[in-house]
Amino acid sequence: MGSLKLLAIAALVLLAGCTDTADTFPLNDAAKQLGPIQVSYERTGVGQGPVVITMADGEVLKGHYRVAFGGDEAFGFSGGQTASALVITGGPVQFVATGPKTQILCRGSSSTMGHGSGECQTYDGALWAVSW
Repeated sequence: MGSLKLLAIAALVLLAGCTDTADTFPLNDAAKQLGPIQVSYERTGVGQGPVVITMADGEVLKGHYRVAFGGDEAFGFSGGQTASALVITGGPVQFVATGPKTQILCRGSSSTMGHGSGECQTYDGALWAVSW
């Protein structure tokens, strides 16, 4: 295999999304009655990607998350030399996942390393804690 083909394959592998799952825990009786949910998400870009939530009855809800990263700048001066730095910090996450009969609003915060926590709630009030 030529080096150009190997380079193309390596680029595709690096661009492919990484699918992961979140831990969920029911926080109220309405969530306990509906049963456990399964949350999976894909990291297709920096701080964004598709989300799939599977309800206990098999209904599939789809959405797209995006992290609103924060940042800060720092400057230093010494003896005629200057230096600057940009620091990227984690930020809030919010998305809606929609299925044929259910919608869930999820809110939380995420670190720059891709880990975070929050809550997902149906419009009927069922509430789950979620950590990723």
